[in-house]
Amino acid sequence: MTVRTVLALAALAAVTAFPAVAQMTAGEIEFRQACASCHGMSGKGDGPVASHMSKPVPDLTNIKARNDGDFPFQRLLEMVDGRLSERQPGPHGTAMPVWGDRFMMDSGSADPVENEINTLGRMTSLIYYVYSLQQ
Repeated sequence: MTVRTVLALAALAAVTAFPAVAQMTAGEIEFRQACASCHGMSGKGDGPVASHMSKPVPDLTNIKARNDGDFPFQRLLEMVDGRLSERQPGPHGTAMPVWGDRFMMDSGSADPVENEINTLGRMTSLIYYVYSLQQ
């Protein structure tokens, strides 16, 4: 059985087992799993872990407003990915995790190209969801 078949069957099982998940986009699922603990379910930076961070957690609902009405999709994708940036995690969780590495580890394929495609797809879905949060 190919990895693609296994992933399709797992997705089908998840959708049928949890009807509420079927109503969420892939990006929202990624956000809830990877981002909401710090950024909060609404993206306003008020997640349960936010108060334990040494730096304020950004409000993700006003990215467009902070950028003169533009949504910097590519810059956000690179920020979430983190694999090509100079940012390093600081003490006590001061920096955002490198999600590119974490998503890559979860991919489960022996093919590095397939891993990269899956990783970029997850991050792209996530950024589109963040875009939907803009006020």
